[in-house]
Order: sequence, then structure tokens, then C-alpha cells
Amino acid sequence: MNEKVESAGLLVWRTRESSRHLLMAMVYSLAIATATGLALMLPLGNGHARLTILVTHLVSGALGVVFFVPFLFVHLHDGKESLFNLLMPWRMLKRIYRGETLYHRLLGFILTCCVLVVVASGFAIAAPGFLYLSGKPTVYAFGTAQALLRLHVTFSGLFAFFVLLHFPKRALS
Repeated sequence: MNEKVESAGLLVWRTRESSRHLLMAMVYSLAIATATGLALMLPLGNGHARLTILVTHLVSGALGVVFFVPFLFVHLHDGKESLFNLLMPWRMLKRIYRGETLYHRLLGFILTCCVLVVVASGFAIAAPGFLYLSGKPTVYAFGTAQALLRLHVTFSGLFAFFVLLHFPKRALS
């Protein structure tokens, strides 16, 4: 186990090798989902190319979620963090070790909330398509799909921003 201790007020990387593999798989999946999501915003005239990009976006996003769930549990376990802190984040405020630790723990909570909103809105956007394929065509009320898409794009951007803040500065250099 590569667990290190905090020194001189800086948070050092505390993730085990097993969770690093999950992290990298999740990062690659979400990078593909981001690239294909951005490509879907382009005005592509070809329906087959658009469908291929859409399916790639759905599959890579689903894989990102599949890798995120075990990573979250392992990452919380590595940091000796309780799962209840996801439901009750104010519990973290009682255990202030150093400002940097609390900062990263709260950023991690914000990241988890962003992922939950992105996943929920993504499933809600894709639901009519899956319902159509199952033989029960359904459509949303006027404007609902656009609102869900705005929510999905906004929280995806927030997720990318907070990921950069959450990564240890040593890992980014």
C-alpha cells in the first residue's frame, strides 16, 4: 500500500495502486464521453456519424459510471472516510485536521454530487430512446429535454472544473 501521511500542511497522494487503475479507467472513459459529447454539439449533417458518436457517448459514459462506483468506495476507504459523509457532509466539518484536508474532502463531496447529477440527467435524457426501443414510445413535455440537456452540460463542466481543483498539485505537475 502506497499510503503516505500529511506533511507540512500539504495533502499528499493517498490512493492505493488498485484504486489508481480504477481511476485511470474512469478518466479514460469520461474523456471519451467528453470528446463525444462535445462532438455531438457540432452540426454534423451525416446521421450515421451522429448515431455512432451518440452510441459511443452512451457506452463510454456508462463505463465511466461503472468504474466510478468502485473507485468511490475504495477511495473513501483509503482516506478513512465514512460513506455517511456523502449523505451528511456537515459531519466533515467537525473533523478539521488541516485546512487542506477539509478543502479536498469537500471538493470530493462536490465532485460526487456533480457526478450524480450528470448521471441522473444523462439517464433521463436517454430514457425516451430506451423506452422507444422497448416498444413503449414516450416523449417529454415541451422544453424538458432541453432543460435536462442544459443541466447535463452544466454539471459536466462543473465536474471537469472541480476535478482539476481536487487533484493533488503534485500529481498535476
